[in-house]
Amino acid sequence: MIFAARGIMVSLAFFALLYSFLSLLLVVAWSCLSACKRRKDLTPDALFTLRVIPFATSAAICLFLTLPSFFLLEAHSLDEDLGTFVLAGGALLFFGAGIYRVWTAETRTRRVVSQCLKGAVDLKHGAVPPAMILPRSVMPLMLVGIRMPRILISESARDLLSDAELRAAMRHETEHLRSRDNLKKAILNLLLFPGMGSLEKAWQEASEWAADDGAVSSRDEALDLAAALIKLTRHFPYQATPELATGLVSVADSVTTRVERLLAWKKSHIVRPNHWLYSAALGFTAFMCLAAKLGPALVLAHRLTERLVP
Repeated sequence: MIFAARGIMVSLAFFALLYSFLSLLLVVAWSCLSACKRRKDLTPDALFTLRVIPFATSAAICLFLTLPSFFLLEAHSLDEDLGTFVLAGGALLFFGAGIYRVWTAETRTRRVVSQCLKGAVDLKHGAVPPAMILPRSVMPLMLVGIRMPRILISESARDLLSDAELRAAMRHETEHLRSRDNLKKAILNLLLFPGMGSLEKAWQEASEWAADDGAVSSRDEALDLAAALIKLTRHFPYQATPELATGLVSVADSVTTRVERLLAWKKSHIVRPNHWLYSAALGFTAFMCLAAKLGPALVLAHRLTERLVP
């Protein structure tokens, strides 16, 4: 039992070092991309993948290499010093803080939604996702929920928008559902590291653009969505969208850019999904599983652990 606890502690310490190093590299790389003004070329999937790479890589290496190499090659004598305990404690603090952040975000989102749902009525039975009209909502339109998503529309927004504009707005939120953006928001809340705010904001803006592109298939639909954005921005004071929800005007300072893109809509603006990202993730996972079975890889991982972890 003590030996297993030592293995877990050493793996956590190595995770803390590796995750911090990779995250710092990402912060520097993102700063360079921003300075070169190349970040607008990246799709939401690419931005999200960039953000989770440090965690996914660190977790995979520790799970498939560091921990097995410790059990196979480490002596059964206690030789870890205070630094190992501090690093392991830092990793546990990271996980605890991330879980607490997701829990508080979910609690605040549920509180806002519960207040809005008083007196709500279904807009259309059998719709996917379900849509509801809210007489008391201060948010014009938003998608809430991860397991049971719903589109919540304020009564004022329903009265303000034409039928075509409302359908365009609902298609926008449906695109967020297809991209699982609320789940991605929860994951980003889980992964804490200083300096990532700019990257996460860029992902949020790009996800709004992608949802706009996916919601329209003709110039008339693009104009309807642009009109909905303009009307809602003018008639509703800006309200911060709950952390685990997506709103049609959730990123206030990007509305002008979104309207300009929609007014200049062309068929080529449609963003195709980046299937190579998922293939790369699957290939990386398969590689790590294979590497875990290779003796030289385990020996190298053990040597790195002994050299880096006090």
